[in-house]
Amino acid sequence: MDKTTFHIKDEENIVHARSEVREIARSLGFDELDQARIVQSVSELARNVIQYAKEGTITVEVLTVEDRKGLKIKVEDFGPGIPNVKELMMEAKRKHNGETSGLQQVRMLMDDMNIKTSETGEAGTCVEVIKWLKTSTMLNGKS
Repeated sequence: MDKTTFHIKDEENIVHARSEVREIARSLGFDELDQARIVQSVSELARNVIQYAKEGTITVEVLTVEDRKGLKIKVEDFGPGIPNVKELMMEAKRKHNGETSGLQQVRMLMDDMNIKTSETGEAGTCVEVIKWLKTSTMLNGKS
């Protein structure tokens, strides 16, 4: 599998994407906890697409960088963008009551995160997240 793309327009699309992404993560050797983190991230990002942009795509790609394997999830939409995205992401560091936005939760669940968004409402949003396979998992012959 190089890349798999899911079109997101409704809840049924989210359920399908979650199921497929879990299977991809399992086949790569991610443990159950990391599979759950990946699937939760897909859910949060897909729900944001439906809530704010009505539709978009999720592309899942297996990464191999030197001796590391990972799963990259790219979510794109053509919605209004995210105003003050830097401020939104910083709120998690200021709040101590456990409240977080979906994007903040995704940042905590995944290893890497990059957001490109239009603050003027013209170009939509692209969120890329990566979960890296733990080295110890790869050494145990599960890579």
